[in-house]
Amino acid sequence: MTDLPSYVVINNDDQSQELRSVLRTPAQKIAFPLSPEDQESLKILEAKYDVEENCAGLAAPQIGTPKQMIVFEAICSPELKKWRPDFTQEMPKTIWVNPSYEGIGEELHEDYEGCFSVNDLAGPVKRFIKIAYKATLPDGTSVAGEAEGFLARVIQHEVDHIRGTLCIDKVPEGKLMSISAYREMRSQKMAEAKEKQDG
Repeated sequence: MTDLPSYVVINNDDQSQELRSVLRTPAQKIAFPLSPEDQESLKILEAKYDVEENCAGLAAPQIGTPKQMIVFEAICSPELKKWRPDFTQEMPKTIWVNPSYEGIGEELHEDYEGCFSVNDLAGPVKRFIKIAYKATLPDGTSVAGEAEGFLARVIQHEVDHIRGTLCIDKVPEGKLMSISAYREMRSQKMAEAKEKQDG
């Protein structure tokens, strides 16, 4: 699949307001069994996800498809584990249709997030540490369970997309920063964590 759609970017004025509005509009629920059109939309979403080297997840509205579809993965390498103590639960690449979540308890954790739908910005976002999720697999199988830590953050981020919410909506005023500034800060924190472990 070569002709993959571009990302819809909320702060890209070269894209039409109509196109960008898909990011601010709750996505359509999908009926089962999947129609040929919905099956094709899922294939395109997965293909777009697969070409990205560093992508935790992707939601259909991010590529202009106003449907409740997400794809994500949470696999932790030993190196990543060193500076992400919240990476306590893994999940292989997963495709969900009509997903939802609810927070378990009131405990929140703040961490920085960026997004393909927000050009050159990142910021701290508070999210539930633990959630209960429900979704349907493409074959119509219902799934439900609990997620915590980084996996819970990824699911919340992607499900928020199909609710018409972006991560920048949850960043406190004055806390947004450029991606380059965020990467510099992250590199410094990783170096500090490594230094602490090396003793």
